This record gives sequence, structure tokens and C-alpha cells, in this order.
Amino acid sequence: MQISSIYDTSPGQWNSKLGGLLAFLREYGEQRLTLRGCRQLCRLTPDQLAEPGVSLLVATVRGQSGRQLAGVSFVSGYGKEACLVAVHPLYRNRHTGTALLSAQLQRLGRLECQVACDNPASLKMCFNSGLAAVGLTSGPTGKPTLLLRSLKDSSSAATLPQEGELLCQNPS
Repeated sequence: MQISSIYDTSPGQWNSKLGGLLAFLREYGEQRLTLRGCRQLCRLTPDQLAEPGVSLLVATVRGQSGRQLAGVSFVSGYGKEACLVAVHPLYRNRHTGTALLSAQLQRLGRLECQVACDNPASLKMCFNSGLAAVGLTSGPTGKPTLLLRSLKDSSSAATLPQEGELLCQNPS
């Protein structure tokens, strides 16, 4: 599997690529991707890909007819505006989504996203990528939703116990 960034594309190529990526997200997003995030991607221009906090990554695998799309990840506003990940069913449970999200985190330096509590596969992907739950909110559909954030920039990172430290500072 290869993770690569989409960023330098002519306007003609861009519309074709974007259309294919949106179709992939519609087909394999399991109707769990937010409408807001999909609209954000739909309006994306090649120039916006150069802005801080915006990244579009794809996971591809070598197939019989060349490289084939296995997964897509789009982040805008470091995840505050949009954080989308979709993986083809043939490549699920192979850490494809985790690899995409980890690459986004490495590329952007910080990341946050929201995942409905009834979506264990996405929660596992986020936790495996190094994100931690920092809050509980109500999502766009009213479901309980976890706010996940990378601990690098989180102010709570300093208060979490480090490896080897005692979990209880005041035993009684």
C-alpha cells in the first residue's frame, strides 16, 4: 500500500480526480461521513490544498490494471472543518484507515475529529492513529459523539501520566 498526497493538479485534471474521490467517498463512506465535510471537499480547489491545515491523501494498492484506490482521507482546518476517511471494504481491517489518519497527523502536526460513539471501527482507527478522546458532544444527527484530538497540541497532554509514572499521586 502506498499513501500519497494530491496537491499539484491542473484545473482539468482536478475536476476529474475530485469527481472520482467524491464517488469513492459516497460508495464506501457507509453513510457515516458528515454532509458538512463532504461539501467542504466538493468546494475544494487546488489552491486551497496549499493552505495550512488542509490535506488530501489517498491510499493505493498495486492491482492487475495498475494502482487502485484503497482509501481516501481529507482534512480541512486541522480537522475542525472536516475530517473524512473512507476505505474500500477489501482493505478494511488491514490498518489502511489508520495509515491514512497517521499520515495526516504526521503531515499536519496536529489533528482533531469527531466520531459517533456507535462507530467502533472509526473510533479504533482514531485511537490507533494516536488521537485521544477529549470531549463528548452531540453530533449532527443528535448521536453522542466523541471529540478526538492529537495530544501533541492538547493542553491536557501535560497532565496525562507518562510511562513509568504512578497513576495515583495521593494514595490513601
